[in-house]
Amino acid sequence: MSHGSTRFDIDAQPLASALRAYSETTGIAVLFDDAVVAGRGSPGLHGDADPRDALRILLVRSGLTAHFSSMNAFTVNAIPATAPEGGGTSPSTQAVAENDAVELQRAIEKVLCVRADTRPGTFRLAMQVWVDGTGHIADAVALAPSGDDERDSHVVAAVRRAQVASRLAAGSPFTVLLAPSSRPACGGRAPA
Repeated sequence: MSHGSTRFDIDAQPLASALRAYSETTGIAVLFDDAVVAGRGSPGLHGDADPRDALRILLVRSGLTAHFSSMNAFTVNAIPATAPEGGGTSPSTQAVAENDAVELQRAIEKVLCVRADTRPGTFRLAMQVWVDGTGHIADAVALAPSGDDERDSHVVAAVRRAQVASRLAAGSPFTVLLAPSSRPACGGRAPA
């Protein structure tokens, strides 16, 4: 990740809110299961910090860890109770969680890249997404609108058509934040 030092003004608060504030400050997309972060708090951060260091500070004593699935996206997962000596997650647990997050991210990007008005990268929209036991997106709702109700409606409708091959914690909501990015959306491909 090549982000420079960033100014953070994130108060101590519930972890889900702190992660959303982090994402808004850095432009780095975040994906987490609401059940995993529920009831956890963050100490907050006020000052300049490297985004990775800032994320570590926000997750201190939460029992959670962050895994970057790309330069501009990360997932938050629980540290397993049987973590290897020295802390962190086991490679297999970490790989499964990262693969699931990457798969969900790709499925969402695939359906959003079809239309010019839903292409990610130019707007910010927070959503909750539920995956059923067959890998279909069972539901999606906007949490924090982008300011364009018509686009938000199209984005949510498109996400509801997404399908993932694996079974991601069926029934658990995942929070997805689509954030503006300087990188070309959809691999630079034009809408179909």
